Amino acid sequence: MYLIITAVIVLLLLLCALFWLRRKRCLKKVRGMSCTKKCSLLNELAEPFGFTYQFVQDIFTTRTDAWQKETGYGEFYDQAALSMNMVFEREPVYFNYRGKTWLIEFWKGQYGINTGAEAGIYHADTVVPPALRRQTIFPAAEPEEMFPVSLRLIGPECPFFNLSQIHWRPGGFVMGTCIQPEDLILEATLTFPEESMCRAFTRSLIALGYKNSEILVYGTTAQFFLTTPKVPGIPWDTWVESYILWKSRLSCRLYLWVTRPFYSTADRLLFLYYLSPFLFRKTLCIRRIGKRTRRRP
Repeated sequence: MYLIITAVIVLLLLLCALFWLRRKRCLKKVRGMSCTKKCSLLNELAEPFGFTYQFVQDIFTTRTDAWQKETGYGEFYDQAALSMNMVFEREPVYFNYRGKTWLIEFWKGQYGINTGAEAGIYHADTVVPPALRRQTIFPAAEPEEMFPVSLRLIGPECPFFNLSQIHWRPGGFVMGTCIQPEDLILEATLTFPEESMCRAFTRSLIALGYKNSEILVYGTTAQFFLTTPKVPGIPWDTWVESYILWKSRLSCRLYLWVTRPFYSTADRLLFLYYLSPFLFRKTLCIRRIGKRTRRRP
């Protein structure tokens, strides 16, 4: 028995020494890379997941050619969010325009270990009756239907990011943070292709409960703040929601501890990629709703 215990201790010490050496090599490898090379490699690794890294703001954004576009969107995905470790507040805005029902939805909240916000632009091929909208999967806007959208996500202490894109689903994600969704404010600015489309959108906002004074309209552009959504939230189990947020906070601390002493997301993730490709893939699966990625970095 004594020999067995001694052998186990020696084995554990050997494994710890090997891990320490591996960690040291990974630290040296990341520190020896230029900023340009880090961003290029991280974008290459993130591409199969549908994301791109923006160095200036240290955030991830959604690619216009992301695989998630193929899945469309509907309320079913919002209802499944908790099972995907996502807790957010949402504001779906439906309106009819030129013989089609459009869905422009806004989200702010927690995506695993990421604090983020998004806007999704979708439409059906026909007019969908209000009673059927919640059961309908809306296809994403095509490239010629995309228009400029600006999102500014504000936290309890400071803004997280300011993003402007021509996109079907612009979004920004700050890795390694955890904030209660109700503590976030999302400023959204949309520049529509026509004033009539802008009016249809703002009329729907007013129908949801927004006041005219809460919506700024100039020409084809509409701007409003998403603080407390007007649309009733998904009837999630409060205990499950609290557990998911607790797990996200714990995962954030673990991520920050494992990737110390780095500070930028590029450094942290590349270090994690060299140290454990499995953990890297799990960390970069920011938005898991829909099909899985078919390629691995």
